Amino acid sequence: MENKKTIALTWGSTWGHIFPLLSLYNYLKETWDYNFVWVWEEWSLEEEIAEKNRIPFRDISAWKIRRYFDLRNFYEPLKNLTWIFEGIWYIYKYKIDIVFSKWWYVSLPLSIAARLMWKKLYIHESDTVSGISNKIVERLATKVFYTFPNEKIDWNKYILSGQIINPELIDYIETLYPRENKKLTVIVTWGSQGSTVIFESLLKVLWDLKDVCFHIVLWEKNMHFRDRFKEYSNTIVHDFITQKRLGKILKDIDMAITRWWATTLWELYYFGIHSIIIPLKWSAWDHQKYNAMYFNEKFWSEIIDEDSNISEEILVKLTKYKDLRKAWLNLKNILKPLGIIKEEIEK
Repeated sequence: MENKKTIALTWGSTWGHIFPLLSLYNYLKETWDYNFVWVWEEWSLEEEIAEKNRIPFRDISAWKIRRYFDLRNFYEPLKNLTWIFEGIWYIYKYKIDIVFSKWWYVSLPLSIAARLMWKKLYIHESDTVSGISNKIVERLATKVFYTFPNEKIDWNKYILSGQIINPELIDYIETLYPRENKKLTVIVTWGSQGSTVIFESLLKVLWDLKDVCFHIVLWEKNMHFRDRFKEYSNTIVHDFITQKRLGKILKDIDMAITRWWATTLWELYYFGIHSIIIPLKWSAWDHQKYNAMYFNEKFWSEIIDEDSNISEEILVKLTKYKDLRKAWLNLKNILKPLGIIKEEIEK
C-alpha cells in the first residue's frame, strides 16, 4: 500500500470537465495502483462530487484569468505566488506524484507547483480550442492529451487520445442491441449555460411534436421547468441522470438536442445518436461553435444557430427525422482514450 503513487485531480467549473476526470478516476481505481486526492475550490460542485465518490478533497485558492480589462488583473496575479506555495505544501504533505489537470484557472497553482517539484503533470484538452489556462499549463506539462485532432508537431508530448468517457456508461448495459422505438425518441440535454432559451423554444413546439417522445434532462439550475414539461404526455422529465443510468437510456435513444459539451457530444456519437447541436454564441474562444462544426463535418450532426428561430428549426428538423430509428451502437473504442492515458501515466 505504501508504494502506491498518488494522483491529484484538478479541474472543474462545468459538468463537461468534471465527468472526464471522474471517469479517469473510475478507470484507474480498478487497478488499485493509485491513491487519489481532489484539489479544487472550497464549497464547490467539485467538492460535492469528490465526497460522493469518497475521494479525499483539499481546497486551494487561485486567481481568475480575465480576458477583459479589470483592475484586478494588475494585482491578483501576485496572489498566485502565495497559492503556488500552497500547492507545493499540498504536494509535500499528501505525497503527490502526479497532477492531472483538466481545465480552469484553479488548476494553475497546483500545476505550476508540480513542475517546480519535478512531479509529472498531465493535461487533457476536451475542446477544439484551448482556453488561456490550458495554454499556460500545456507549456509545463509532461504530456498533453487532446480529444480533437490538432496541429501540434511534437507528438512525443502532444497525444491524440480522444475524449475520456466514463466506463460506468457501459457497465450496466444488459444488451448491446438498441431497441427499435415506436416513436422517434429524443433526449434533450445540456448544462446550465444558456439553457433557458433552449427549453423555452422547445416548449413552444411540443404540441406540434406529439409523435415524438422526449427525455428532458433538467440539471439543478433548471428545476423550474419541471412542471411545465410534465404537462405534456410525450415527455419524460429527469432532474438528473447518473452515469450508470445514462448508458441504459442512451442505448435506446434515436436523436439528441444538445449544447456543446465535448463529453456529451462524444457520448452521443458512441451510442449512435444523431445530434442537433445549438452552440452557445458567447462561449470562450468560440469553442462551442468549433466543436459543433467538427461533428457536423465528421458525423453529419445538425447545427442550429442561436440567433435563428430555434423553435421553428427544432420543429422542422424533428419532423424531417420523424421516421429515423437508431440501427447500431459505436461502443467498440469507447474506452480506448482511457487506455492511452493509462499507458502514458504508467511509463
